[in-house]
Amino acid sequence: MPPSDSAVPPEAIRRGPNGAVLILLATAIGGGAGYVLQIITGVALGTAAYASFAVFWSALYLMVSALSGVQQEVARAAHPLGPDDADVRRAPVVRNFAVIAAIVVAALLAGTAWLWVGAVFPANGWSLVLPLVIGVASYVVVAAISGVFYGLSFWTAAAAMTIVDGLLRFGIVGVMLLFTSDTAALAWGVSLPFAITPLVLWLFVRRGVVGRFGIDVGPRELGWNVLRTVVAAAATGVMVSGLPLMIQATGDTVSANAFGSLSYAITLTRAPIVIVVLALQSYLVVVFRSHADAVLGWVVRLSALVLGAAGVLALLAWWLGPWALSVLFGRQDVLAGGTIALLVATAGLVGVLCVTGAATLSRAQHGFFAGGWIVAAVVTVVALALPLGLHERVLLALTIGPLAGLIVQCLALVRPAPRASAAPSIS
Repeated sequence: MPPSDSAVPPEAIRRGPNGAVLILLATAIGGGAGYVLQIITGVALGTAAYASFAVFWSALYLMVSALSGVQQEVARAAHPLGPDDADVRRAPVVRNFAVIAAIVVAALLAGTAWLWVGAVFPANGWSLVLPLVIGVASYVVVAAISGVFYGLSFWTAAAAMTIVDGLLRFGIVGVMLLFTSDTAALAWGVSLPFAITPLVLWLFVRRGVVGRFGIDVGPRELGWNVLRTVVAAAATGVMVSGLPLMIQATGDTVSANAFGSLSYAITLTRAPIVIVVLALQSYLVVVFRSHADAVLGWVVRLSALVLGAAGVLALLAWWLGPWALSVLFGRQDVLAGGTIALLVATAGLVGVLCVTGAATLSRAQHGFFAGGWIVAAVVTVVALALPLGLHERVLLALTIGPLAGLIVQCLALVRPAPRASAAPSIS
C-alpha cells in the first residue's frame, strides 16, 4: 500500500518489488481465479448451458479488451513528477476523461442495444443488457486508474487491482452457482467486480496518486491517442475474449454441444499464454519506454520466450488435453489432441503480437499499433466466415490473423522511432 503522508516523493512510491514479478503474480492469482471459475462454470452448467454464459462473458470481455486501450495509453503518457514539479497544478485531465468516457460508453451501449440484443443474446435478451452496460462503463474507470498506476511504476497498486477484481468475481459467481444456473443472474456476478474494485482500492491509494503524476499530452491528444489504442484493443478483443462471439456470428449453425465444447477449449487452452502476455502489456509499454535504444533486442528476446512457452504447452496439450476435457465433461468425444495443440500453438502468435504491439505503442507509433491489430482482426474474421468446417476455419483464422498483424507491426519497428513528445502536462 502507498504511504499515508502526502508529502512523500514519487520515488518512494516507485520503490518496491520487481514490477514484472508483481504483475505476473497478480495475473496468476486474479487471472487464475477467472480461469478456475470458467472450469467450474462449464462443469456446473454443462456444454449447452455454458454456451449461453460464454457468449455473455465473450461480449463483456470483448468490450473490456477494447477499453484496455485506455489503460495502455494512460500508462504510456503518465510520468511521475520530479521534485521541481511538486507545486505545479493543472486540470485533472485523466479523471475528467475517465468520467466522460464512462458516461459516453454507457450511453452508446444502452442506446444501441435494440440493434444487437437479439443477435448477441438470443436466449436471454434484455436481461443481459444492464449488467453488460454497468460492467463495461465501470471498466473505463478501472482502466484509467490502472494506467496511472503503471505510469507511476506503482506496481503494488496495479497488482492489487488485478487480484481484487479476480477474487471478487470468483467469490461472487462461485457462490451464485450454488443457488442458480440462470445466465442473467450470473451475469451480474461477472460484471459487478469492475464497479466494486476501484471503489475499494481508491480508499488506500488516493494519497499516493493524486498530484504525483503528469502526462505528456493534453486533453485532445489524450482523447485521440486513446481512440486509436481502443480501436486496436477492440481488434485484440476480437482475437482473444471475443472469439466465441465471432465464431457464432460468422459461421453456420452448429449444435450447442459442439459450440460449447470448442468455446470451452479455446478459453482454457489459450489463457495460460494469451492472458499472461495481455496482462503484461502496460508493463511492457513502460519497459520499452525505459529502454528506447534497445527496443528491438527486447522484442526478439521476449518473442522467443513466448513462442518457446507456446511450443511446450502445445505438446502438453496434445498429450493431456483430450483426457482433461473428457474428465471435465464425462465423455470421450470432446476434441482431438491435435486440435487442442494447435489452439495452444496459435496462442503463441497472439502473444508475440502483444509484444510487438507494446513496443510500437511505447514509441508513440499509434497508427502502426492500431493497424497491426486491425489487420489481424479483419483477417481473423474473414477466415472465420470461410465455408469450412468449424474446427478448420477456427484454426486457420487463429493462424493467419496474428501473422498478418505481425507483418504490419514489425515493419513499424524497423523504422526510425518518431521524435519524443513535448514536456509533460500535469494531471
